[in-house]
Amino acid sequence: MTVILPLLAFGFFIALFSQGKPTNLPVAVLDKDQTSNSKDLIETIDLTATADVTDYVTNLKEAKAGLKKGDFYAVIVIPDDFRKKIYRNQQPGVINYYNNAYMVVGSLINSDVTRAVNTFSKGINLQTRLKKGQPQKTAMVAINPIALDGHKLFNPYLNYFYYLATTFLPIMLLIFILMSTVYAIGSEYKQGTAGEWLKTANGSIIRALSGKLLPYALIWFILMLFMNIVMFRFFHTPLNGEVWLIVLNAFLFVLAYMAMGIFIAAIFPALRMGLSVASIYSALAFTFSGLTFPYIAMYKFVAFFGNFFPFSHYLHIFLDQSLRDAPVAVSFEPLLYLNLFLLLPFAVLPKLKKMCLQPAYWGKL
Repeated sequence: MTVILPLLAFGFFIALFSQGKPTNLPVAVLDKDQTSNSKDLIETIDLTATADVTDYVTNLKEAKAGLKKGDFYAVIVIPDDFRKKIYRNQQPGVINYYNNAYMVVGSLINSDVTRAVNTFSKGINLQTRLKKGQPQKTAMVAINPIALDGHKLFNPYLNYFYYLATTFLPIMLLIFILMSTVYAIGSEYKQGTAGEWLKTANGSIIRALSGKLLPYALIWFILMLFMNIVMFRFFHTPLNGEVWLIVLNAFLFVLAYMAMGIFIAAIFPALRMGLSVASIYSALAFTFSGLTFPYIAMYKFVAFFGNFFPFSHYLHIFLDQSLRDAPVAVSFEPLLYLNLFLLLPFAVLPKLKKMCLQPAYWGKL
């Protein structure tokens, strides 16, 4: 729980997202036109980074079956009058059926296919205007009268390692931090050794908790540093902000989840119940992080609950100081919230000590 499983989890998610961005996703084509123009369009789509034309289907029934089986993620349908309409200066329609049940895959494919079709269309328009004697510069302005100068900020590479691995690695770690903290404390009550544990600490519950949890805290902090070194050093995650704030954030992240583990162990003396609550609480951390579904789109009442998860504040600081190069002052508020979690154990210290002194709390599953 403290070394082997976290490292295995790190290895799994690093291997899963190491490529950075999904590429060469299989798509199928239903080419009803079978002309040089349709083949040029297919080649343009195939040259995109995301779409890889791997199948040619003969009808929509076959296309639908392939989509349902997962043989490909999209079907491009080129109509039989594609070339004819191009030469008549009409607008032929190209249909893209894509599987948006996989939102990331569907969005990537649709974006690249749309871009490829637009590029192909502009190329035909340009050639037509040039053949009519229009100057190239004038023709370029005519086919694209308004140019959008777009700049992708903070993750211009659209690298999913920076987006997902930097999230799932601490998520896995917080699960182990929380569960092991609850288990380390709860096992004393379950095994009936809580009285001896307190006696060894000369009756001080603070000393008892410190002595038991300090080794765990050191292990988790080392693992957090190892995680950051792997992300920044070996996978070149951008580090545009303050290194000391990244380190402090990691330290407070560990302490905040250990503090929550102490709180849960005190509120739920039965080890089984404590571990169950800890697992549910840790699983909800990603849901309330605001990463995939933003806080601004949530009901305010629901979004407010994101503050009760240390991961939400950790992620805010991490993204600010790694990808966004935000001012240090922007991170003060989430740092304050992380520190507030450290007060939780003090609220339950009297109960923990009482549980150590009363055998009625011992031996519970």
